[in-house]
Amino acid sequence: MKVFEIVKDKKVIKVYPSTSIRDALLKMNNSGSRRVPVVDAGTDRVVGIVTSMDILDFMGGGSKYNLVKFKHNRNLLAAINEPVKEIMTYNPVCVREDTSLKEVIEIFLERNVGGAPVVDKENTLLSLITERDVIGYLIDSIEGKSVQEYMIEDPIVATPGMRLKDVARVMLRNGFRRLPVVSEDRLVGMVTSTDFIRLLGSDWAFNRMTTGNVREITNVRVEEVMTRDPVRVRREDSLRATAEMMLREGIGALPVVEERDRLVGIITEKDIVTFLGEVYS
Repeated sequence: MKVFEIVKDKKVIKVYPSTSIRDALLKMNNSGSRRVPVVDAGTDRVVGIVTSMDILDFMGGGSKYNLVKFKHNRNLLAAINEPVKEIMTYNPVCVREDTSLKEVIEIFLERNVGGAPVVDKENTLLSLITERDVIGYLIDSIEGKSVQEYMIEDPIVATPGMRLKDVARVMLRNGFRRLPVVSEDRLVGMVTSTDFIRLLGSDWAFNRMTTGNVREITNVRVEEVMTRDPVRVRREDSLRATAEMMLREGIGALPVVEERDRLVGIITEKDIVTFLGEVYS
């Protein structure tokens, strides 16, 4: 199966290099997208991509925070109106429309990406393929395995009192888009990179600000924004049922718990795709 056949009817959100960061965030939040291709306005050729990890970087996790800190003296209201080209990832991983699904899985795993623009030979944007699309298409191939076999044990966690800037740094440094939130070894919530899109792509952040200083947002505690009582699974649950739950709930990761909600691991879409990579290798 060629990749374009799977996603040809998908509605793809796109932005231009001159689109403001604010408008890009609004589009990402309204569409529930973690990544949006950036295309040339005249040709629709892909020139970049803006992802939830770029937003983490911009919000204090890495070097893109310099746009806020130095150019705008920590004024988030000014920085967020800069063009998205200031924080986008240039030359993103793309897949050609005639790429096989097996090759897409290999690209996702080898390049450690969760999605990629689908392009023609001229690099013109046609669609977008994600780990979730792959899992949904190949769901019937997931049989005979348990969560235990593919989960990440003893994951890095956040605590309710952590500040958002520290969460952003931990996520970016470790390449994680999601962190379980734990208090006294008990799972109490989940915080994700998508939460940062939600905060900045809605009125939440701006209603809290009085001076425009980014610290009014980055010093917010995790407990104020985390998802409480998240959906969770157990070690012995089937990988198939877990994948179906992810698809049904639109969730990219599930915490794994034992009795009394003691956190023992996390399982992500990437882990499911790793299994599919073994099946189709």
